[in-house]
Amino acid sequence: MLRNALLISTVLWFGVGHCAGVPQADLTITVDKDLLKYGGVVTVYPIPVSAKTWADIAGEDAQTAIRLDSRYTKVQLRYPQGGKFSYRFRPVDGTPHANAHATQVLSIIGVDQDDRGPPMTEGFKNAYSSGGRIIRVPPMAELAGGDDATKTNARWGVTERYDEPPPADQRSARALVAIVEYVPQKLPLQCQGGKRVQVCTIADDQWPALEARWWRAIAEQRLERLRDRALRNCYDSNRSLFGGGTCVADPESDEPAYFYRK
Repeated sequence: MLRNALLISTVLWFGVGHCAGVPQADLTITVDKDLLKYGGVVTVYPIPVSAKTWADIAGEDAQTAIRLDSRYTKVQLRYPQGGKFSYRFRPVDGTPHANAHATQVLSIIGVDQDDRGPPMTEGFKNAYSSGGRIIRVPPMAELAGGDDATKTNARWGVTERYDEPPPADQRSARALVAIVEYVPQKLPLQCQGGKRVQVCTIADDQWPALEARWWRAIAEQRLERLRDRALRNCYDSNRSLFGGGTCVADPESDEPAYFYRK
């Protein structure tokens, strides 16, 4: 169940065993504004660097905390090769019911035969990651809504006001990842940060177009589920020992429907 997949007060540790003297990178990600209220997606790419590079940046750049409010962000975190790294998500100070905050890992980004994850195309450009995680930040209403109906609506992606932005329930968050990452016309990302961490987001003026594409992706996603359910019901209702038939679309129906034809 989704509830069991949420990581309360998310702290993720990776790398070698916990030993004294092992170099490590540590990052606190503070969630604020639209990302906190409506939810969104944060992809974290850990990037290993040499001992020499780490020694240079560890002393010069003390950035170990970032604040995110964009609903789609890529975080690039440098850490010492052979060492370890950790990061955690926290709601901004003063958030009601802050102890209920949680995140959900949507996908784990793997590595190739050379133990390298995807290279960065912005930020720490051309640097190879060691994999990564695509993480959903749920809307606070899903985690700490005033009643069960409010939490359920947020979990199901139900919106009530005409001016509400696209929801970030689990399926809709995956739709956002798909339209940003896997369409030919990728939106450019703007990166800022220091030598340890780069934060890459979509420019504000690109969001109206992105939201329109996001809403369409959500609608197509839901239509596809209706098709799948109708097709499955058709076959389940017409099982026979001999088979030989097929389910075909009903051209007279105003929603996805199929009838069995032998």
